[in-house]
Amino acid sequence: MISPQMQEQIAVLTQSVTPLEATWPERRAAYDALGEVYPALEEVQREEVDLGGVPAVRFVPPGVDGERAILYFHGGGYCIGSTRSHAMIVTRLARAAGCALYFPLYRMAPEHRFPVPVEDCLAAWQGLLAQGMAPERVAFSGDSAGGGLCFSIMQMARERGIALPACAAAISPWSDMEGEGTWRSGDPGRDAFLLPQELELFVEGFLGGMNLRHPMAAPMYGPLGGLPPVLIQVSASELLYDDAVRLAAGIEAAGGRVEMQVAEEGTPHVWHHMVPVVPESMEAIEAAGAFIARHTI
Repeated sequence: MISPQMQEQIAVLTQSVTPLEATWPERRAAYDALGEVYPALEEVQREEVDLGGVPAVRFVPPGVDGERAILYFHGGGYCIGSTRSHAMIVTRLARAAGCALYFPLYRMAPEHRFPVPVEDCLAAWQGLLAQGMAPERVAFSGDSAGGGLCFSIMQMARERGIALPACAAAISPWSDMEGEGTWRSGDPGRDAFLLPQELELFVEGFLGGMNLRHPMAAPMYGPLGGLPPVLIQVSASELLYDDAVRLAAGIEAAGGRVEMQVAEEGTPHVWHHMVPVVPESMEAIEAAGAFIARHTI
């Protein structure tokens, strides 16, 4: 049973759902407005940095270990999202893990379609390594499309002879652009924060008719062996639950280690946004931070 606080926040947020006919600027503004509802931690410092030619923001909580880091890929279907939409999550994740967090501002679709967002994120990883960060002291993390990016970037890095991170913590990862039998035919009322039609808009904006099974866009169909330990957090009732289960099964079948943390029925997609109001959101971020700390020390 979800908490009364979560029930209340879902009721409030569903009253201002972005209409399907909204423009991309309107969608981006609406997503960024979450930052006004759920504030970031003010004590976490921000610094603009460059990661391999990709602009990024470095979030640094007070007194953290500067030799460890998180590379965080934001969600938003490769088309929306920014530090404004995600600062409430990443400032708390950095604090929970006790390290700095790097947030690449990758170029987004539809202005910059596949593979640009993915290549930007790989360049950011290479840039972080070039600055002397030890890969065994870095974790990948991300939500939704950003959760999928964790796996795309690890697959690409392995194939190109680039070091892998120590671990990855993926929140509600989106790893299948087809969605046949899963999200594309899912119950529109299943997830309070995500509709099948929205994912279809993101697929068109990101891929524009290109191969739906390209592993750089859909890591579900890429090689899943040889990955570091993975945490997947997902809700039992969210639209991408089946994606997460299939992805975890594929990693385990390839000999990898996966820890699944499944939230209660009624919990929406990337419920982590609702901090600090919702206890389940805080608990999930703390659990992800503990997983990262455990594997990067």
